Amino acid sequence: MDLQNLELEILEVGQNPPTGIKPPPRKPKWDDTLAYIADPERFCRENFQKYGPIFQTSIFGGTTILVGSAKANQMVFNGDLKYTEIALPATTMEMFGEYSLFQRPDLHRQRKTALRPGLTGSMLKRYLPEIDRTVCNGIKNWQNQSKIALYPEVEAICFDILVPILLGINFDNGDLEGLPISSKSELKQLYGTFFDGFYGLIKWKSPLTAYGRGIAARAKLIELMQGVINKRRQQEEKIDPTKDFLGMMLASLQENPEGVFSDRLIENQCLLQLWASLYENAGLDCSVIYQLGRYPQYIETLRKEQTANKNNLSLEILKEMIFLEAVIKETLRTLPPSSTANRKLTKSVILEGILYQKDWVIIAEPRIAHNLPEHFQTPEKFNPNRFLPNSKEGKMYEFIPFGGGVHACLGAQIAMTITKIFIARFLNAFDWNLNGEAKFVNFPLKKIKQEYQISIASRC
Repeated sequence: MDLQNLELEILEVGQNPPTGIKPPPRKPKWDDTLAYIADPERFCRENFQKYGPIFQTSIFGGTTILVGSAKANQMVFNGDLKYTEIALPATTMEMFGEYSLFQRPDLHRQRKTALRPGLTGSMLKRYLPEIDRTVCNGIKNWQNQSKIALYPEVEAICFDILVPILLGINFDNGDLEGLPISSKSELKQLYGTFFDGFYGLIKWKSPLTAYGRGIAARAKLIELMQGVINKRRQQEEKIDPTKDFLGMMLASLQENPEGVFSDRLIENQCLLQLWASLYENAGLDCSVIYQLGRYPQYIETLRKEQTANKNNLSLEILKEMIFLEAVIKETLRTLPPSSTANRKLTKSVILEGILYQKDWVIIAEPRIAHNLPEHFQTPEKFNPNRFLPNSKEGKMYEFIPFGGGVHACLGAQIAMTITKIFIARFLNAFDWNLNGEAKFVNFPLKKIKQEYQISIASRC
């Protein structure tokens, strides 16, 4: 399915739509933003049941259309520089920073192409032993515990994985010495504050607002990255591009000072990549453990799949863990971490008899797409088999946990790799039981609440 085969009509300025064309159903309501933030899943489910997979809202002000059908998702993902532009809340855009991928749509593809090698291919293969070592050391600390607070424990391990890979900071080597942030706990706390500021509703730079605190944390984190970059240059006359994500960018800048990268872009991208990867990974790992606790009939199949190779997790072996990948994808389908990026229509368009007006915002919403019976049979059931190779489910534009098009998640491949390693090691190390039904933080990213615990027993 591509744009050439999409029956999309783009209206020019002043052109009236043909007779019989209608806007999406439902009238925007004054409290849509509050209802959506409180529980996006319920908001999408209730309106989907009443109006279908495309409907109007007033989320984040103005008219915002939530869509879930494959063709509508395709329209959303592929309109950049043709009939859409990025349209995140003003607070979020400022938190992303001037040099984020979102701020320059004309440079987005070029920058993303330059960044991708640092998170895929040979670099991902280079990271894998360290990811595995950190996961094994982290869960080893749980051996003598009978219960763990799931999200905080998993997040701590993900933080230890991602900071060296993305920021080039090794806590064991004393890399924070002489820098503005002097400890791992301070860095982690600042990241939490930074994250909370992304969807602050009030653009007021005050310690009294989440946005104000987030902006202050962002300034400190940028100062840290400036120190890390200066330190790296002093230590390495010729930067090693294979060491980490930061090194890849610095080496490219060193080789071509007039190219894609600049110090400002590098500082900013390191922060944003850790922001996106940390909370997405921690949330996903916890959700997989939780879903397997709810559906333990799949655990033995997973353990059999990896028995022969459990002591040697290469990228090739991870690719062979087909059922594990299916379980992760089914978790992403049933507990998608977030909506996709908002797009604003720069022109009015017509698709399948529906008019999407210029200046409206459209969002491809996984909570709708992943529950459409025409996309997934019996979507209410947790069934990893739907993602096995011979299945016809999970097609492009129907399964959209990482978005799509030019703004598809840059870190999707490394996120899946980390989750595979984490779940594989956890399955071999522990049996576990859930302590009741988990409650979730639902916005801006879905994650199990801090206080939720599971019971564990070592298998060693």
